[in-house]
This record gives sequence, C-alpha cells and structure tokens, in this order.
Amino acid sequence: MSWDLATRCSAIAMTVVLVWLLGSGRSWVGLVISFGLTHYLLSFYYAASRIRGLVASPALALPLVSLGLLLTVVYFLKFPLEIYFGIHHACNEGYLRRYHRQAEGTADPQLPALRTLFHLAAYLCILRHDAHVSQMPEAWLWLFLAVSGLLYARQVGIGNQQQGLARLKDTSVEWLMLAAVGLSFLVEITFLQMVMYHFVLWTIVPIPMLRAAGAHKLVEYALLSVATLGLFSVLTISQLGSSIVPLSALFSQFYFWSYVHITTSFALSAAHPDWVVQLFRLPQPQSRVVVSEKPNID
Repeated sequence: MSWDLATRCSAIAMTVVLVWLLGSGRSWVGLVISFGLTHYLLSFYYAASRIRGLVASPALALPLVSLGLLLTVVYFLKFPLEIYFGIHHACNEGYLRRYHRQAEGTADPQLPALRTLFHLAAYLCILRHDAHVSQMPEAWLWLFLAVSGLLYARQVGIGNQQQGLARLKDTSVEWLMLAAVGLSFLVEITFLQMVMYHFVLWTIVPIPMLRAAGAHKLVEYALLSVATLGLFSVLTISQLGSSIVPLSALFSQFYFWSYVHITTSFALSAAHPDWVVQLFRLPQPQSRVVVSEKPNID
C-alpha cells in the first residue's frame, strides 16, 4: 500500500472509531475542537521560522496585507466555514504529494490542479445535505463532480499506455473519495466528521519527515501533540473543563482559529497551486522556486 493511501485509510479508520465511540454529543464536539486547536497551535509552532521570514520580507508586504484583508472579509462577512474548509481540504488533497514526490508538479502541473477540483467536487457532494452546501443546486454539484472527474481521468491517461497504467496506480486516493461519495447515500457524513478526518490525517502526514530529521524531532512532536491534545480535551470534554471555560466559548475560538488557519495556510503551506505558493516566496534569480520544501503541520 502506498503512503498516500495508507495515510488516508488510517485517518478514515481512526475517524470512524471515534465517531462510533463518541456519537455526536458533547464528547464528540469537544474532541473535534481539541484536535482542531491542537492542529492549529502546532501548525504555527512548526512554521515559526517561516512566519518570521515572511514578516521580515518587505517584498511580501502586499501579499500579506491582502491575506489579512481576505481573513477579515471571510470571517466578518461569515463566509460559510463548510465551503471555506472545503477549498482548504481540496488543495491539501490535490497537492499533498509534493511533500513525498517532489517532481510531480514539474512533470505534469495540470494533474494536481485537476485532482484538487475533483476533491472539492466530491467533498461538496458528500456534504450536499449540509445547511450551507445545500444552498447550491444539487444538480450542479453532481455536474461539477462528473466534469472534474472526467477531466482528471483524461489527464491521468495522457501519454502512452505504460505511463497511463503507472498513473492509474496513483489514483487510489481518488477512488477512495468516490467510495465516500457512494457511502454518503447510505450513511450521513457530517461536516465535523470530514474536519476530524482532516485533523487526523495531518497528525499522521508529518511523521516520516520528522523521523528522517531525527528521533528527537519525532519524540518532540509526539509529546507536544499528546500534551496539547490532552489539555484541550480536559477543557472541552470533562466536567472540570466546562466549569473553567464553557464549551460554547471554546467553540467560538475553534470557529475563529479555523478561519485564521485556513487563510494563513495559503502563505505557510506548499499544498496549494503554484501561483499561490509563489506569491509568498522571494524571487530566486537563475533558479526555479522550490515549492516541495519540508512541510509544516498543514
């Protein structure tokens, strides 16, 4: 099993187990919030040097100000988080392989873009009954899925037969997403379940790179993850936590930091289209901008 497929299957399995154990009550919502706040905190921790570099670069002032304006608009105008997260999720799924196969974007720049469109369409179809997503005509969602799927399949098959067969082996994640679309006809898949899958996936994704950087890096990551998740879980799930900070207040923080995380990821993560990544890279004369750097935690 490829690392791509293994990470998705592991994240799906863990999410299913958590849903089965906790249902949809306070404990489930509390755990989603805890995973989310842990994910956001660690993403900023591991991107600290990148953030300092961005802030210290006068040439990037305009893109950063634009990013701040984007955050202000989507948050205060209450752009649906379900759709905003869907864009984030689709970009991550489409460009995640940059972290493991550095040449893919160079070899076929259209493939990640079409993969992103396909994942966004599949995500919207899965959540077609969500209060915000359902405002879109359902027929258009299925048309979006069909067109993006056909364009992606066509691009996968471009080239000679050997190349096409080799690329077909790399589409297992997309088949998994299609299976999730089919499952949504039998079982309701909610927004928070999709969000939890994302958090669990990005808990797993950095492990190989941290392990390659040294055992101490992996141990540090494990300790920080467990300690932070444990602290937030006490605050969100236990009775002790509810007497200190109401769950509604923590959910408001989760809501706000979700917008912050998604928006800042355009500058901090390479899991986006080239033109987005290059907006936040300083020019490098006589060399191509490298976008497949060691990743942050999303």
